[in-house]
Amino acid sequence: MNAHGQGGELRSKAIRRAGCALGGLLAGSILLQAHASEPVTEVVITGYRYLSEDTSGTTGLPLPIEEVPQSISLISADFLEAADIRSLGEVAQHTPGALFAGNPQGFGSVVKLRGFTGGAAIDGLTVGTLDYEPDYATIERMEVVKGPASVVYGAASPGGLINLVTKSARENTRDYVEVLGGSWDRWRLEGQLADALNDSGTVRAIGVVAHEEADSFMEIADSAKTVLYAGLDFDLSDTLKGYVHGGYDRYRRSPFDGIPTLPDGSPAPVGRSFFIGSRDFNLNSRVGHVNAGLDWEISPAWSLGLKGNFQRTNTTGPSAFGFGLEDNGDFLIAVQNFIKNRREDFSIGASSIYRLDGSGLKDSFISASALYQSTELATIGSLPDFDGAFEAEANIFDGVGAIEAIINSADFPGFTYSYGQRLEYLTLSSQAVVKVAERVTLLGGLSWSKPDVSSRLDGPWVDYSRGGEKSYRAAITVEPFDGLNVYASYSESFQPQLRVDIDGAVLPPLSGSQYELGAKYVSPDRRLLLTAALFDLSQANKGLFDQQGPDGTDRYHAVGKTRHRGIELEALGQISPAWQLKGGLTLLEPKITRDDDPAVVDRIVPFLPRVTASLYTSYEFSGGAFVGAGVRYVDSVKTAFDRATRDLPSYTLVDGSVGYDFDRWRAQLNFKNVFDEHYYINNYETLFYGNVVGEPRSVTVSLRASF
Repeated sequence: MNAHGQGGELRSKAIRRAGCALGGLLAGSILLQAHASEPVTEVVITGYRYLSEDTSGTTGLPLPIEEVPQSISLISADFLEAADIRSLGEVAQHTPGALFAGNPQGFGSVVKLRGFTGGAAIDGLTVGTLDYEPDYATIERMEVVKGPASVVYGAASPGGLINLVTKSARENTRDYVEVLGGSWDRWRLEGQLADALNDSGTVRAIGVVAHEEADSFMEIADSAKTVLYAGLDFDLSDTLKGYVHGGYDRYRRSPFDGIPTLPDGSPAPVGRSFFIGSRDFNLNSRVGHVNAGLDWEISPAWSLGLKGNFQRTNTTGPSAFGFGLEDNGDFLIAVQNFIKNRREDFSIGASSIYRLDGSGLKDSFISASALYQSTELATIGSLPDFDGAFEAEANIFDGVGAIEAIINSADFPGFTYSYGQRLEYLTLSSQAVVKVAERVTLLGGLSWSKPDVSSRLDGPWVDYSRGGEKSYRAAITVEPFDGLNVYASYSESFQPQLRVDIDGAVLPPLSGSQYELGAKYVSPDRRLLLTAALFDLSQANKGLFDQQGPDGTDRYHAVGKTRHRGIELEALGQISPAWQLKGGLTLLEPKITRDDDPAVVDRIVPFLPRVTASLYTSYEFSGGAFVGAGVRYVDSVKTAFDRATRDLPSYTLVDGSVGYDFDRWRAQLNFKNVFDEHYYINNYETLFYGNVVGEPRSVTVSLRASF
């Protein structure tokens, strides 16, 4: 069978699978609906709550989540605590459509959504890049919005974005103190205070502090972080509400960029604790952020919102990395030293919603927004000198100590360079939702965005700005019966990129479009959400790693067009008052459909798994005890178009937890990777720099007192 015929067979299989999956979801929804007439007993849950629903601040649509014609996954603070989630990478492993794509240079987890690098937002306003791992003591929930969103945000990834909603002080926000200890001398102390500042409770404050330190399963690696956070939430009147949240985070960690692979892609013949780096090297990040907003209900028909974000991140320190491993163990070492790596993100947006009920259009509205975003990166770095060269030779069989000695022999500062980026976007957008029949709703949206993009490398600024870009969005939603919504949608995205090719030319902007067919069901008591989505997502000009340039920087080439087809299934919430779950499945077919190189056309895109799945479930017994169990699966991935190098193997991770609630106390024991699976994660979509070894079995125990 030729490649074209084989691709057609795979597409047919994907369509059949998708049809069966959607049919199964609808059948399950109908069975649930059959019981909707039974009395619903209100139960107060004192334990964890996985389902939290309000996504209007992210989508720009004042609609319940089941009526938004777009796939959205929710991750509550309760779920993060229940599963002991520590990074965005672990969040991705528990989210359908998301993929943990490594932690380059130790800056922070990279997450892909539907196969494309996802964007990031804080309180509904985008930020350039998260150069650190956010601490979840300050996060109320996370919203993973999948698919193009340029109508809402202007420049945006076609895969979607992850929105971090910062903690607010609410009437039921509890005070607590928690202490945690775990494998590799990990310990953590965390506390929260929240209270009203006046007798009427219209002004409320919250404060969070956390400190954590840990060694690592890898030799000579450790980390520490301190988090300070405060928030003020206020009701100026019945129609005017606002908030101001802010904090300061400080992170120190041993930088690690993976272990190089052998020429055929096989892992280096070393243990998983093997470390390429120096105990004297640390990356230090300092993060300051302020987020504020106002919501004003001018009349029952008209509301106005204003919000802004500012975040400054600066990361400094040297990071060593290895590459070019040969069969005899020889490889090369280099060091990149960040003297300054400061990123500033500023966003401000105004939005307005006008409801059309008074005009005879029930449950219909028009929204309009204006958004300004600015990201500026200023980097001063150096490549330390090894006896007149920027790299040194080592042998992996000599051991960690010998390699560390070679790294420590580097002379600083060496070759120094200065790099900068400036990205500014002004976006004007509007969306309209019109209920054209009792159970049929139409959505239309358009935006105009003007990006101003420039960069510099040891020289003057070069302007890569283009003209304004238009993006469109359209959808139809049908509600066969209460709680079930079936939708079809089309959406677009664009995103400037500053990656350069071997000739030093900047790659053209990314442009994406998506067709999506989905269904969502929410139970009558709003405690269980079932979703399914079929998507066909295309992107032009995706940058793939090509080679190192003459100045040592990475160079890329633009792929003509890639097409990602797939299906996502998710269940979230309560099966019963005591039994909760979060589970999902993704089937992905990522292919190159157009390129200047005919040899790669119709080939599967490397470094993307075809199947990912996860499930985490917990049960609370009447006496206060609770148990939890989880599984995370990632399929094998190709590492080259022509299979010249070995695939990264699939992996399955099993987790568990047990605990007990008594009075105001909660004791909890969590297990990660129970069966000690040995697995690998790639950092750069290339084997040139190798892979990172996944974390082995670990244990944490925590004790929390709530007041």
